[in-house]
Amino acid sequence: MIYDKRLDQFQVGQTNKYNVFRCLIREGPINRAAIAKRLHLSIPTVMAIVDELYEKKMIRSAGKIEAGVGKQPEILGIEPEHFFYVGVDIGRSTLRIVIHNAIGTEIAVMNEFTGDTFPAKEFISRLQLKVVNFIEVQGIEIAKILGVGFAMPALMEQGTGRVIFAPDFGWTDIPLQDWLQGGLPYPVLVRNSTQAMGVYENFVTALEEKGATLCVNLGYGIGAAIIIGEELLEGTGGISGELGHCVVDRNGPLCKCGNSGCLEAVASGEAIAHQAQTIISHHAQSRIAELCQGNITRIDAKMVFEAAEGGDGMALKILQTAAVNIGIGVSLGVNILDPSRVVLCGGLMRNGPWFLDMIRSSMEEHLVARSSRSLVVAAGASDEYSAAKGAARILMNTLWARRELPI
Repeated sequence: MIYDKRLDQFQVGQTNKYNVFRCLIREGPINRAAIAKRLHLSIPTVMAIVDELYEKKMIRSAGKIEAGVGKQPEILGIEPEHFFYVGVDIGRSTLRIVIHNAIGTEIAVMNEFTGDTFPAKEFISRLQLKVVNFIEVQGIEIAKILGVGFAMPALMEQGTGRVIFAPDFGWTDIPLQDWLQGGLPYPVLVRNSTQAMGVYENFVTALEEKGATLCVNLGYGIGAAIIIGEELLEGTGGISGELGHCVVDRNGPLCKCGNSGCLEAVASGEAIAHQAQTIISHHAQSRIAELCQGNITRIDAKMVFEAAEGGDGMALKILQTAAVNIGIGVSLGVNILDPSRVVLCGGLMRNGPWFLDMIRSSMEEHLVARSSRSLVVAAGASDEYSAAKGAARILMNTLWARRELPI
């Protein structure tokens, strides 16, 4: 890990304290000498900081190292209940909330149907109440909540949490972060859900900080996030990673963004379902028709995958076409960014390794040949709460950067 080495004399003491605390979170339990060595600080400096953190009841003894001879050094750890932070995933179909303690352990989760999202103001009021009630049920004091990170699938304005456009919600120009903050007693941060998922994926895969990750979210829609080291690349306007709106088929269907043939319009979960619905509506013979019991409005991408896994040729053809287009789209990102790793996550990647293999095959056809390339392409480690966990992680990263943790 690389820690902050800023040398501003007015901030060096606080920076040292933050780095010691972060070392305890990331690498603890750990002893004082090991902290000093890891951060290139003197042992007296570390001892003074540790004494202060002890006094504030932010850390605790985790016992002594049972090795060697002579006096055994005490190892230290963070007090898990010193503070908590929350992540919320505002999905179009499902709302998910996760609460983490100070050491990052998940202590509570919930999910429920998102419900009607229009009008936006009324939905946000209901959302605020759900968050407050869920935290209260856990018995956590308001003062111990550092903040809540929210993630949602939308084009967001950089730094403000304003929703520019959320087609699946019918929202345009909604000051989401300001409205949420106005009804919650703790700090609020709003980010795009794919960016949140990318930050989480980068965190759990523990890449070296000099590495770059292209995380592609393949779900109801398609988006991407670019993480360099531990930093999310947001772009000048905060809208980097709109891979789903790169055109891969100029003669393709109209996309919600107004262009034709966008990756999202031809290969997302919504697009896969729509293609199957169209084919079945023309009385085509397929296992999908049996699965939907004659009601084509019930067809979703999961149903198409199920039919394909059962050997249905039509379903397999739909997914093969989607995989080819996804491979083309992802190869565009790789050719431009040259990342060390591509992580494919989201609902479409929870249907077996064969879909990943088809995407890889398409990518290989469209990548610029390079003898030195060592690109890793893998399915994400994420679960259904990954966007919520990523939103919480972005919140914590922001608080670290702003020096706004209560230490």
